Amino acid sequence: MLNDKECCRNDKKVMQTFALFRIMCNFTAEILYLITLTNHFMKKILLVFSLIWQISFAQKIDVQSVVVINNSEAQGCYYPLFSPAGDYLLATSESYAGLKQYTFADKSIKTLTKDEGAGYGVQISADGNTILYKRNEFIKNLRHSSLVSYSRKTGKQQLLVAPTRENLTSRFAANKPQFVRGKTLVAANITRTESSPVICIEDQKMVLYTSAGRKVITPAGTQASYIWPSISPDGKNIAYTVAGNESFVCNIDGTNPVSIGKLNAPRWINNLWLVGMDDKDDGQKLISSTILAVTINGKIRQTLPTPAGINALYPVASTDGTRIAFNTDKGELYLLTITVK
Repeated sequence: MLNDKECCRNDKKVMQTFALFRIMCNFTAEILYLITLTNHFMKKILLVFSLIWQISFAQKIDVQSVVVINNSEAQGCYYPLFSPAGDYLLATSESYAGLKQYTFADKSIKTLTKDEGAGYGVQISADGNTILYKRNEFIKNLRHSSLVSYSRKTGKQQLLVAPTRENLTSRFAANKPQFVRGKTLVAANITRTESSPVICIEDQKMVLYTSAGRKVITPAGTQASYIWPSISPDGKNIAYTVAGNESFVCNIDGTNPVSIGKLNAPRWINNLWLVGMDDKDDGQKLISSTILAVTINGKIRQTLPTPAGINALYPVASTDGTRIAFNTDKGELYLLTITVK
């Protein structure tokens, strides 16, 4: 039998053990909370480092070659556009009349149409088989535009929109045509998930059309005039130029505009780089023009090499970002082969 003194000592030990157990339980809960909190912040830190890695390692564009791909076509070739697969280029005249196709495989040039205005805002389907273009004509001394679908397989044309005085801006949703007519997005037989955003200029302001509706975007204010808007490949950003000012990149909703300096006619190379031109004139004629590549934060600007004595204009990148085509003021087409590092 235990005496009273021993019982008291044992009770005290039990209470101390229980107290220690409670401390350990609380400590374990705090440790688990700290581990969870640490994991949360570690994910944030890893995301930040990932973004820094993308920017820091995309700091240079190497040019492997610069070659002329056409310098003999009558009336020249201007405003080139790569097909999505990169197997051909579309080009037009200096006044956007007609469309010509340059095929890389056999280096041939084929005239697809001679319609006025066909080269302005021309679009190519994802499979490269269909081309959307506008046809301009004068009816009763007023300019009208119609929208035409051209099949590269058959050479046949289909009229999608009859001549109208309304503004027309088209873009493919994969292989299905969609277009803005007036102030309405027409996307027949296209689901909300298939629809692609369309950006255009209305009353000198940027307007974004999506399946959710129409949104006027004016990051520099409503008094500014906007030109050359384009959406990044991932659909998250817009590049644009404010007339008489600089070029910018903003979020797709128009927030967080970032200046990238002078970069006229900016086009996307990939989601981190843009290409455009630095053209100079005396108010009447072109003096010089070079090709620039700029990161979306505007911190890295690189002049890309072009042959001496030429004025390089309106560069555009292939979908995979490995080639850049541009025209000269004389209508010659050149091709840069590049690597983004």
